[in-house]
Amino acid sequence: MHAVFLDADTLGNWKGQSGQPAVDLSPLANCFTEFDAYGLTDPEQVIERSQNADVIITNKVVLNREALEQLPNLKAIQLAATGMNNIDLDAAKELNIQCFNVADYSTFAVAQLTIQFMLNFATRACEHYQLTAKGAWQKSRMFTLTDFPIMELEGKTLVLVGYGNIGQKVEQLAQAFGMKVLVANIPGRPMRDNQVALGEALPEADFVSLHCPLTDVTQGLVDESFLQQMKSTAYIINTARGPVINEADLADGLKNKVIAGAGLDVLSVEPPSPDNPLLANDIPNLAITPHIAWASHEAKQRLIQGMADNMNKLNNS
Repeated sequence: MHAVFLDADTLGNWKGQSGQPAVDLSPLANCFTEFDAYGLTDPEQVIERSQNADVIITNKVVLNREALEQLPNLKAIQLAATGMNNIDLDAAKELNIQCFNVADYSTFAVAQLTIQFMLNFATRACEHYQLTAKGAWQKSRMFTLTDFPIMELEGKTLVLVGYGNIGQKVEQLAQAFGMKVLVANIPGRPMRDNQVALGEALPEADFVSLHCPLTDVTQGLVDESFLQQMKSTAYIINTARGPVINEADLADGLKNKVIAGAGLDVLSVEPPSPDNPLLANDIPNLAITPHIAWASHEAKQRLIQGMADNMNKLNNS
C-alpha cells in the first residue's frame, strides 16, 4: 500500500536536524510498502503528489471534493490531528474513502499550557524575567522587585467552556492548585447535572478557559456581550479554536479594561495576518503563543502511534 504524508513539517523535526528532538515517523511509515513524506504541499501540488496513493496523511492540507474526485486510487485519509474540517467528509463518503483522525493525543499538553497561562497571569513571571533581562533588578534599591501585581490561584474560580478530555484534565490540574471549578453550559446544548448556565458562571469567574469545538453555535461566542458579563479583574484563555472569539471585540475589551487580560494559543487565521486586531501594539495584558499547546514531543509521538494504529486496522480489515 502506498501512502503520502503531505505536510510532515507540521510535526516538527522529522528529518533528524540537530537542535531539537527528532520526531520518529517509522511506526507510521512501517504500515506501508511505500511511504513518501513531503515537508509542505501547496494546493496545486496535491493531485500530482497523491495521484498514485492509496492513503493520504495530512494535518492542514485541504482535501476538497474537486481534489478527491481526481484521486481514483485513494482508499483512505488519515488526519495528523483530531479536527477534520479540512476534508470534505460528504464527498469522501460518496467516493468510498475512509477518513480517520486521532483523538486525545494532546490532552495533557494542551491542559499544561492552559495552566501555564493562568500561572503567568498570577505570578507575572514572564514580565519579571524581562525586567531582570533588561537590568532593572540589578538597579533595585532592595532585594526584590515586584513591579507587577502577584496573586495566588488558590481560591480563585475557573470557568470551563467545554468539558471534554482536555477540559476535564484542566479541571484536575486547577483543583490541585486549590481552585474552584465551574463547568458552563454552552448555549443551545442540553444542561447537564454538573453544569451551570453560562450567564451565571461568567460573573463568578476569575479565569475563563475555552475548550469547546468550533461549531455554528460557538463561532464568535466570546463577543462584547460575553466579555461584559465577566469581572474586570478576570482573564480569558483560549487553547481551543481561534474563531470562538470575536477578535475585534476582545481587542476592544482589553484596551478598555473590560477584562484584565487574555492568553491565546489560537487565532482565527493561522498564521495570522499582520492586521489582526489582536496583534496591534496597544493591546494590554495579552499573551499569544503560536498554536503550540498540542506540540509536546510526547504528544507528537502519541499522534504518530495513533495514526499507525488506525492504518494497521485498515490493513487488517
